[in-house]
Amino acid sequence: MQKRKRHDLPSLNSLRAFEAAARHLSFTLAAKELCVTQGAVSRHIKQLEGQLKVILFHRLHKKLRLTDQGMLLASPLTRSFNIMADALDKLKNQQQDFNLKVHPTFAIRWLIPRLHHFQALHPDIQVRLTTSGENVNFDHENFDAGITHAGDDTPGIARKKILTEQLIPVCSPKLLNTLSPLEKPEDITGHLLLHNTPDLREWAAWADQLGIKNLSLERGQVFEVDDAALQAATAGLGIALGDLFLIKDELEAGLLVAPFGLTPIKTGNYYFSRPDFNKEAGNVKAFQNWLVTALTG
Repeated sequence: MQKRKRHDLPSLNSLRAFEAAARHLSFTLAAKELCVTQGAVSRHIKQLEGQLKVILFHRLHKKLRLTDQGMLLASPLTRSFNIMADALDKLKNQQQDFNLKVHPTFAIRWLIPRLHHFQALHPDIQVRLTTSGENVNFDHENFDAGITHAGDDTPGIARKKILTEQLIPVCSPKLLNTLSPLEKPEDITGHLLLHNTPDLREWAAWADQLGIKNLSLERGQVFEVDDAALQAATAGLGIALGDLFLIKDELEAGLLVAPFGLTPIKTGNYYFSRPDFNKEAGNVKAFQNWLVTALTG
């Protein structure tokens, strides 16, 4: 048997009106359930009967009775509407996945220790974190949003600055008690530098902004991410550059010290990025609102 084309199917409003009237055997009760007038229900059913070229109801005095054709249609429609209602309920109640790509240092030092606060507020949103030093590419990666450290403005991508990076040299307190003093920035030349990027750019920027000319950048240990360099500094291996906001817990606990004070250099920003097409997505808006409030609160 040839399948009916979708554009040949009756309107959903007509089918809903008939199904409700068939269940109640009443245009009045169907109209009340659907929040329309009795006349609207009657018109929808007449339209349906005309399109299908059948009579669906025997219209008796003050009551309705389904014809054989009406009974043939009523039960499958009720089952179909129940299936649709169940599917919609499951969709509304399902846990939403929120796929987020995050710069590793931001994830480890700030986001992960606080993520349970967001989950408590939004238990229906399951945050799935991926950490990477590479910025998210929404054209080729399946992420709802990203927390990135750098990058350029891109058409179709909304970026909101959430944090200005402010770097200061930090080290273990025990490094202060060595034979090489750390009283002024120039004294750093006698210690091992811990680089958090292979291109050594952040220590170069620090030396440039402070006017230090004889800092040997190559004489140091290179790490792929900030957190590894900071862990090495905590262990006493050398001196690392840490973001003042992201290392304040270690500074307050005395695990790290800032030998030259807390005057930072500014080298970049952290951004919350998302594609324009999901700007109204509830999970994205909920996370962005929480993130901004948590960072500024």
